[in-house]
Amino acid sequence: MKKTTALIIAVLAWDLPALAQEQRTGQAGYQDVPEFGGPESVTEQLKRADELRDALYSWPFFDGYFDWKRQVQDDYGVAFGLYFYGLYQQASDSLPDRDDDAFGNIFRFLGNWTLWKKDNGNLGRIEWRVESRSKWGGFQAPGSLAGATGIAALAPGFAYSENFDMDLAVINWTQGFANGKAGYAVGRLAFDVYLDAFPFQTFSKGYLNRSFVLNPTIPTTGVGALGGVVKGFVTDNIWLGAQIHDANAASGKFDFDTVQEGEWLKAVEIGYTPSFDQRKTQLVQFTYWDKDERSLAGVSRGSGWAVSAAWKLNNTYFPFVRFGHSDGGGGVAAEDAFSAGVEISRPRGATWTIGAGWAQPSEETFGAGIDDETVIETSYKLQISKNFTLMPDAQIIFNPADNQDESSIWIIGVRAILTL
Repeated sequence: MKKTTALIIAVLAWDLPALAQEQRTGQAGYQDVPEFGGPESVTEQLKRADELRDALYSWPFFDGYFDWKRQVQDDYGVAFGLYFYGLYQQASDSLPDRDDDAFGNIFRFLGNWTLWKKDNGNLGRIEWRVESRSKWGGFQAPGSLAGATGIAALAPGFAYSENFDMDLAVINWTQGFANGKAGYAVGRLAFDVYLDAFPFQTFSKGYLNRSFVLNPTIPTTGVGALGGVVKGFVTDNIWLGAQIHDANAASGKFDFDTVQEGEWLKAVEIGYTPSFDQRKTQLVQFTYWDKDERSLAGVSRGSGWAVSAAWKLNNTYFPFVRFGHSDGGGGVAAEDAFSAGVEISRPRGATWTIGAGWAQPSEETFGAGIDDETVIETSYKLQISKNFTLMPDAQIIFNPADNQDESSIWIIGVRAILTL
């Protein structure tokens, strides 16, 4: 890791608080750990890995390991876990002299240390996430497959990068207040945990295409950007929030020098949910963002807005819709975008997902005169055991913007996730 030459600065920003006590369940008892942030937050991922899921096979291999994790949390207030994602994708076509397949992985060791906690949900803790993302076996990483096939805004596996070295990507202080209905985090943050976060903005559900995982009209910055987040409920149904992140952070690099450039990604949001307890399954939120010009990188200033809504109808159907608009600046992938889909729960812990998305690629990012792109994606996630899933996935992207020779490209893949 590169040595830091600047002090960490404390900056406040906001994210939807989800700091609430729940009944103790799960393999290691993490289901009662209050969380803060979206589904990719450290604590939310710990809880997801800890779930007692229905599965095709019930294997007791890791029961002793989870009993030990429970004891560590009871004795020291430390919760931790491991995530391993593997993804292989094959495209029906590629640009000349480019590969048409990809194989890569994401590794995470994450945890939190709760230093104090009250019965009303107020707490203070340290969160961390050690992470790497890389290609495998001489293949390109799935994050490079979009460029290899001429796809612009609707990248079929953009999260699986090949230049994300092992890094302490997340290290922050998280604090809950207002009886667990407000909170803040400050430190090295993963921006996607907080920015327009909603139930399907995660690598663990049934979508791989950026259209569904991260709104293409919203800008990115490096995972591990210095910044802060704070959000809080101002009524029983409405929350407000704001956040700020170093706009020049680079994923996989422990480097605070970039903050000296004084260029930031900022956002504010307002959201509605029928009740605090339904905040993760029935919600509508509006986000406005602004990203400063990155002078050394040669990227112009940008701004825009996004709307995301998800509304679980019952134990079977979980539909969502999201759309957004940007001025094309800030390095965004799209000027306008829309996507909608549904997750359908099946027996034995399986889920079927299907969705459709459209995007108008940013001319400032990709050049003028390129076509709009459309994607249809479907997958079927098999819960092999409590801690292991396999998911075949199929995508078809129409009018790949940088591949004028093809009217559509198929992307077929399979993803595996191991959680411990």
